[in-house]
Amino acid sequence: MTIKVAKEGERTTVFLSGTIDIPAGESLKTTMSDIAGDTKAAEIIVDFKQVDSIGSSAIGALLLSHKEFTARGLKFQLVNVNKDIKSLFKIIKLDKIFKI
Repeated sequence: MTIKVAKEGERTTVFLSGTIDIPAGESLKTTMSDIAGDTKAAEIIVDFKQVDSIGSSAIGALLLSHKEFTARGLKFQLVNVNKDIKSLFKIIKLDKIFKI
């Protein structure tokens, strides 16, 4: 998995690619924590366009990030989620938590 972060004004976009497994989930958690420390960020977008699959560790990292960002009043959104991952999110009711 690779993670690229692009900042444009108050919007921070996190571009993910590949398979997000346990080690990648830890990297995602660290990256999101770093973004949370940026006081200029008002909107966080996580782009799944190039993500093949996602594991429970990454889902946990996203949930933790969502909780942290929304508690600070920041917008948190997932975009370009493929149909398989979107189906997984619906099955485990994450579509009710995340704005997709």
